[in-house]
Amino acid sequence: MNRSEDGKGVDFMAQGRVDWYSANLGHGFILSEDGATKAFVRRKDIVTGEEENLENNDKVSYEVIQGTEGPEARNVSRI
Repeated sequence: MNRSEDGKGVDFMAQGRVDWYSANLGHGFILSEDGATKAFVRRKDIVTGEEENLENNDKVSYEVIQGTEGPEARNVSRI
């Protein structure tokens, strides 16, 4: 099993689109391609070298981990 930087296991890699993101708050949600799962994303989880903010409807790839309150996105990159 792969491990993310915070030591939590990566459940799987996914692609989707940004459903909602607030640059002011520094977080939002990514909707999986099949529309079945929303994952919470924080600004710190956007891959370094990318602009640190996401725009609604950006297509992204990301790792999904199970957070304490549901799926979370890590290593988020625009595609």
